[in-house]
Amino acid sequence: MNLNARRRSGYQAAAIVAAAVLLAGCGSGGGADGMPTARPVGTLKARHVKAALPDKEALPGWRQIGSRQIDTHGYLCQVVAGDACNDVIATGTANFTRGAQRTTKWLRFSFTVYSCRTVSAAQLLYEAMPDYDKRADGAKTPALGDESAASSSLLNGEHPVSIYHDKVRIGTTVLWTFAMGTEEAVTSERAELAAKLQVERVQQAHLGLKPSAHADVP
Repeated sequence: MNLNARRRSGYQAAAIVAAAVLLAGCGSGGGADGMPTARPVGTLKARHVKAALPDKEALPGWRQIGSRQIDTHGYLCQVVAGDACNDVIATGTANFTRGAQRTTKWLRFSFTVYSCRTVSAAQLLYEAMPDYDKRADGAKTPALGDESAASSSLLNGEHPVSIYHDKVRIGTTVLWTFAMGTEEAVTSERAELAAKLQVERVQQAHLGLKPSAHADVP
């Protein structure tokens, strides 16, 4: 056996040993300290999506509007993206508000999480999501997840409503977050806090952890 062949044989043996150790650790159901080992989740199921949505503890001082909702039939997604929703297995929504409506302090956060069967399906859905105008305040937004974009729009009327949108893709999951309210209350900073909160909770769910991220919004 020549030198290169012996090296390849050594590498293969090391890989087999490493795989055996890894499988043994997974089979034990716990780490060195006896705590359960987190198991990464490639595609979030409905229960993962629900857990990833913010809850009351995630936004202290805010009022949750209704409960976290899960749709496994595709209706909530199809309204937004049509046929791009064919491989969406679960859609989750959650809404929060603070401040009295029709006052300068009124602000609402809306979170939507779409879990897709594959990365390519998530990419298709991400592209199908609407894009609006650049942020009204001209602020640059940080890159989030594997893909992200930020925009804004304005609903005119007796009481205009400013809306800041963030869409993000993390592997097989697409997030769409809204910060809406009066022009005084809606800022890029607050919209980013909402988007980052949802991103962190989805990342925790993908890692096999119980989502616990929270945000203190000024």
